[in-house]
Amino acid sequence: MCHFNTAANQWDTPDKIKMMETLAANTIEVLKIKSELKDLKVLDFGCGTGLFGLNFLDYASTLMGIDTSEGMLKVFDEKTRDREHPEISRKLTNLEKENLDERFDLVVSSMTFHHLNNPREMIKKIKAMLTPSGQMAIVDLDKEDGSFHPDNEGMGVKHFGFSKEELSSWAGENNLSFDHRIINTIEKNERSYGQFLAVFSLF
Repeated sequence: MCHFNTAANQWDTPDKIKMMETLAANTIEVLKIKSELKDLKVLDFGCGTGLFGLNFLDYASTLMGIDTSEGMLKVFDEKTRDREHPEISRKLTNLEKENLDERFDLVVSSMTFHHLNNPREMIKKIKAMLTPSGQMAIVDLDKEDGSFHPDNEGMGVKHFGFSKEELSSWAGENNLSFDHRIINTIEKNERSYGQFLAVFSLF
């Protein structure tokens, strides 16, 4: 995670802030269709500096951010230190190698899954962390050709996005309800890259 530790202090650029606000707003809109959002115990998986997950505070009784980058979590700490909210916490952990013995009503994640070694197994692990009416809302890149990132290896990219069919198969394997839609488009490299929202639900 050297790339993210090094980049942490310059991570929150105007473009990233705007993009994450758009992704979060669109995610919240979809989740409101599926269920009433209120007083949720929320986990932001791969929280980084909190650009995505902190948008869910209005619907959360507690929010925990977890990440593998100490540098990112330091910025997350600085950003949340003076917030008037009952319970915001953070944890340095690699969920692919470690377990988190807690239950959440909502697990959100944005632009994290393409960095995982085994995203399919992560769906199974997160399912076990959900409350009986829990949901996970995953935002990431639609399947692409590897041109989105300028340095895939240096930036820890393990997957060039995910297709709807692949995501649907993960839901089927875990007996989860599934909703998928493209919620944003990024224009770069003279082409368009879609960002999807996949909602996996126990109901």
